[in-house]
Amino acid sequence: MASYQPFTSARTTEPDLATLRANLRALDATADVQHALSTAAYVVKKATAWTAPQVTATQTVIDSSAASSPQLTAQAEIDAWPLSLKALVLALIDQLNVIRAALPTPLPPITPAQALTAVRTKAGTL
Repeated sequence: MASYQPFTSARTTEPDLATLRANLRALDATADVQHALSTAAYVVKKATAWTAPQVTATQTVIDSSAASSPQLTAQAEIDAWPLSLKALVLALIDQLNVIRAALPTPLPPITPAQALTAVRTKAGTL
């Protein structure tokens, strides 16, 4: 049965929800958070009962997670791209790899992981 724990934070910025969730799941893989924008209230649920150290660690994560930004939002969207969009990007990379291999001095291919990381990194710089 799920166990819910309310939290209040004094933070002055909205947390990046994807980062907050990832940080909470690092503490407990079953954790998820509910948060109404522009409020100090958070409710975190997990599959097992809460212990005092878990409450303390969760409060720390809520208070210290990265603030929301357009760059982090874009990176979260890229991480959640549908298969069709990933296929489009990787098909373009396949074509670039054909060109790279045909150069007078061939260049090594770009891997799918490198391509998606490059897109995600670029989003973080905009």
